[in-house]
Amino acid sequence: MNDMQKGVIMLMKSAITGEAQPLPEEFSIDEAYGFIMKHKIMMLAYDGAVRCGIPKENPAMQKLFQSYIQGLLYSEKQMKAVSEIYSAFDENGIDYLPLKGCNMKYLYPKPELRSMGDADILLKEEQEQKASVLLKKMGYKRINDIEHHGVWHSDSLHLEIHRKLFSEDNAEYASYYGNGWKFGKKSEGKRFVFSHEDELVYITAHFASHCRNGGIGIRHAVDFYVYKKAFPELDEKYIAGEFEKMHLLKFYNNVCGLMESWFEGKPAAKETEVLSELILSSGDWGNYRNVFLSSKIKEKQNKKKNNYSKIGSFIKAVFPPLETMRINYPILHTHPIFLPFFWVKKWFEILFLRRESLALKLKTISTTDNGEISEYEEKLKTIGIDFTK
Repeated sequence: MNDMQKGVIMLMKSAITGEAQPLPEEFSIDEAYGFIMKHKIMMLAYDGAVRCGIPKENPAMQKLFQSYIQGLLYSEKQMKAVSEIYSAFDENGIDYLPLKGCNMKYLYPKPELRSMGDADILLKEEQEQKASVLLKKMGYKRINDIEHHGVWHSDSLHLEIHRKLFSEDNAEYASYYGNGWKFGKKSEGKRFVFSHEDELVYITAHFASHCRNGGIGIRHAVDFYVYKKAFPELDEKYIAGEFEKMHLLKFYNNVCGLMESWFEGKPAAKETEVLSELILSSGDWGNYRNVFLSSKIKEKQNKKKNNYSKIGSFIKAVFPPLETMRINYPILHTHPIFLPFFWVKKWFEILFLRRESLALKLKTISTTDNGEISEYEEKLKTIGIDFTK
């Protein structure tokens, strides 16, 4: 981890704790700006930078301030829309269990510091049709429906209505959770919640699922740190037992070690360094190379292919799957119907604007071999992600 990355982590800690943290002597917010944008942590970085005394007149700070104001306004709009959905579900007798960002925003010092691409809510499958009718009356349009959730959109909110927590692409976690309702506990109205322990297990399993599918960025790791700070007296024995069931105890311990290394300055073990490098080298939702390598590991484990197929990889480079395209075009998280349009857009950009990028990508595909795939698989095993379990 270099001084720029260490400095960004200290900015985030400053925002979370409310206290200015010491920055590396050579740290430059101008140098860090691209990294901050790549990981979509503008709100945390700006708040922390102000606390650390970085001048607001700095050009990078001015750009981050613009992002902060935009994020603040969007966050307020999201929270209002989510509250309206909760009230509508309560009034119409629909059981619901809020997930991820819907809950995490309120654990940060200020809700806007935790950006949220879409709101995730778990419903009982037998009530999904009733909820659909209600959402349409509220101005939402269903824009996609996949195995474990439907995607809805309004001018104020992107919404994912889950019928279960994980798809079969993450079979180990899907098997553990089922539809997820066995972990739900009744709260106020028709709202259900997870216990603090079960919520930590879920956000960690979600974190792990993205790591195994191609990587995930800093802001998602920070959720773990914020959660542990909010609830310091968790039942760790219970948590360890649940992670054992999903073969994720090693991953959990490594994430705990990572937080101690990043935010408390403790020495990093080898596993921690590997996990840190994978996260820091990713964008907000991973990167193409890691998605590509992960797909090859899955193919090998599923025994769909016995040998590495360069022709198949070339086709995937020309027509990347939705999961890959979402990395550079986040709108596809909520508007997957536009995938063909963004293929065309990507071809145009590559052919006329980024020919070097195309050449590099094709070179990566043509030169990547089973050795590199195995090396990446070993890295994932090192951090506690094992495709064979």
